[in-house]
Amino acid sequence: MAANITLRLNEALLKRVRHLAVDRNLSVSAWVGELVARAVEEQDGFEQARKTALSFLAEPAQIRGEPLDREQAHER
Repeated sequence: MAANITLRLNEALLKRVRHLAVDRNLSVSAWVGELVARAVEEQDGFEQARKTALSFLAEPAQIRGEPLDREQAHER
């Protein structure tokens, strides 16, 4: 179910927003809705990538099936 929201924009910004929406053959409401949906999807993707990256950090790096010890990790 869709719900309505109210935005307060100054006239100059609203004029630009209307032009951007028209250029995409959308209403201002549909255009803003797409922007918000895209921002939420990006945030969800970021959160998933963050969780995946942190899960890799939970386990020590392995070479040849064994975790590195301190000397191996800092070997030059």
